[in-house]
Amino acid sequence: MKAKSSRGASTRQRIIETAAKLVNKQGVNGTSVDDVLHASGTGKSQFYHYFTSKEALVKELIGYHVAALPAAQDALLSNLTTLAGIDAWLDQIVADYHSGAYTDGCPIGNLANELAAQSEELRLNLQATFANWETCLTRGLRSLQTSGHLRRDLEPTELATFCVAAIEGALLLAKTDKSIGPLTATVSQIRNLLKMSSIGASKPRQKVRDNFTFCP
Repeated sequence: MKAKSSRGASTRQRIIETAAKLVNKQGVNGTSVDDVLHASGTGKSQFYHYFTSKEALVKELIGYHVAALPAAQDALLSNLTTLAGIDAWLDQIVADYHSGAYTDGCPIGNLANELAAQSEELRLNLQATFANWETCLTRGLRSLQTSGHLRRDLEPTELATFCVAAIEGALLLAKTDKSIGPLTATVSQIRNLLKMSSIGASKPRQKVRDNFTFCP
């Protein structure tokens, strides 16, 4: 339920922000409604006034996390139609890591890892989030093909899925390693792949085979 007053909106937002922090560190199953109430300083009546259930709150967290990630904003995703735009998007993902946005891993990835097999409704919401990122990147890659900047033999949808999957996997490894290394390595390889796939990219020289003379 949406808040009808500024005070109510503040209370609702406080509950969401508190839950987001707790869930990202402890997981959905490791965070109870009482944990959220205690940490946010709110009562049960307030909680159930705005959220019909814990699942309803978690559903709100998906949108909250997306809105909080600079790399997931429409303004950036709409500029993936150029290689420079894709570079800026990749730069922002790395910048988001340095700002602490991925200290506990990708918040969307964490939710997907925990909830995909538990709640069909939440799984579909999370799937839609990833699909949006893939769709934006697919559209951008297809535009690059149309403008003659990317090879025609590439499949934009598959390449976009690969990029999103690689970044999500890199964030998981970065969380496990407590190091940005896996993310920077993955971003570098995505850049190399796009550079090699662009029209006019220099092709590696083929090794010239030596001519051997065999004597009888």
